[in-house]
Amino acid sequence: MELHCFKLCNGLKKENFLKKRKGHLGEALKPLRLATGMSQEEFAHRCKLDRSFMSDLETDKKGPSLLTIFKLAKGLGMKAKDLVGEIEENIDFDSIFEEEPEK
Repeated sequence: MELHCFKLCNGLKKENFLKKRKGHLGEALKPLRLATGMSQEEFAHRCKLDRSFMSDLETDKKGPSLLTIFKLAKGLGMKAKDLVGEIEENIDFDSIFEEEPEK
């Protein structure tokens, strides 16, 4: 996720946040897609995203921009805030901030 506040919070760099949250977006996104009965290709088309990018999102090789989160939510027929809530349920924020701040 392009969450710039994480770069500022406690000195934790965005790259470290992305490494720490590995697995969380895909853990939320893929089951939501499967519950709709859509293939990855159908879902990507519905979201107006490339299928390979969708695969990268579901396997956490890439994180979504804010615009992509809105596209994903629309493709799933839900509000972006609800999708973010699903993702948030899979992230242990306390463990993300346990590491020492970078200097």
